[in-house]
Amino acid sequence: MQDPLPPPLDVNAPLVKLIGTARRQIRQGFWGRFAAYGLTPQQGWILRVLSATGPMSLHCLSQWVFMDDPTACRIVKTLQDKGLVDSVPDPAHGRRNIVSISKDGAKVAPALDALAEELGQDLEAGLTETEKVQLRRTLLKVIANLSPASVRLSETP
Repeated sequence: MQDPLPPPLDVNAPLVKLIGTARRQIRQGFWGRFAAYGLTPQQGWILRVLSATGPMSLHCLSQWVFMDDPTACRIVKTLQDKGLVDSVPDPAHGRRNIVSISKDGAKVAPALDALAEELGQDLEAGLTETEKVQLRRTLLKVIANLSPASVRLSETP
């Protein structure tokens, strides 16, 4: 006996199912592209943020990538072990570390940016500019509905 297939996704599917499916598809896209560099999507995202913004505290970095501090700390430790980031004590604050991209990490970051751009183009294929703006606004509302008060969202397009 063959197992029954699930019903196809359509506009009547629960939003949580559609959003979850989209998230998994995006994550799998990043896994496939970043695997060539031995990185997970989260590791690649952290490298890209550090490359674009420069050194910052671990707590600030966790906010940039929408992770809790312990998760970001584990990922930074793994990246540090790979030689892709540096973490040094903050001389101005006894309990804080400053995380920065290393020279080796800076060599990888442009390729990660290109891969992320490619995935973004795949994701947006077939959407009009109006649809992209509307999707961004709608996703921001969903994020706001489920986010702690500390998450900052902007309504400006």
